[in-house]
Amino acid sequence: MIPLWAQIAGGTAALASITSSSTQTFRMLRVRSAEGIAPSTWILLTLSSLAWFAYGISVRSPQQIIANGTWVVLVIPLTWFMLHDKPARTRIGAELLVALALAFLLGLGVLNENIPAYIGMPASILVNLPQIRYTIRHGRGPGISVAAWAFLTTSSYLWFTYGIGAGEIPVVINSGIAALLGTTAVIALLVRPVPKQALTVEMTSDADLVTSGVENVEVPLTPDSI
Repeated sequence: MIPLWAQIAGGTAALASITSSSTQTFRMLRVRSAEGIAPSTWILLTLSSLAWFAYGISVRSPQQIIANGTWVVLVIPLTWFMLHDKPARTRIGAELLVALALAFLLGLGVLNENIPAYIGMPASILVNLPQIRYTIRHGRGPGISVAAWAFLTTSSYLWFTYGIGAGEIPVVINSGIAALLGTTAVIALLVRPVPKQALTVEMTSDADLVTSGVENVEVPLTPDSI
């Protein structure tokens, strides 16, 4: 039986994960962009979310199902925004591919409950590495939420605690490494500010909204005739 303290840690981890995914979703919807999220991180995050969600179902863990289920929901708008420059049919095809991947992982969980975890483990461990590299090179894009990644890192520490109490070795290994790399990612996001170009675009957009796109018009201070 899982100790009470481990159950509390798992429940709190699920809450932190829900907060993380919802915060990141609202951020993308507000700025209408996923700029700032590394493409490789997007792929790894999608695979990790689907795999751990399938693992939660296979082991019948409410905490894992709820926490990773929220990230599966995030994958839908994230995929759409990451492919913003692609035709609509490409975006729809990508969403269908995500659904098929989830069905495949659920099927693997029926064969062996640990298979989805072994697939999700390397993905969730490596998910922060391309984001760290991307942030250091390009700065923090407007589409990424620092608070979301901070909550995600916090959930990793809590999942590590839960894994110890529940005796789930895959969870302990995965969350322990993910917590350390997640901390590094948050530090990188805090150190590297939003690029000036992104700020200029955002300010220009706000100005256009106020002026309704009216061009500059020269008005003489003193009329030529009265």
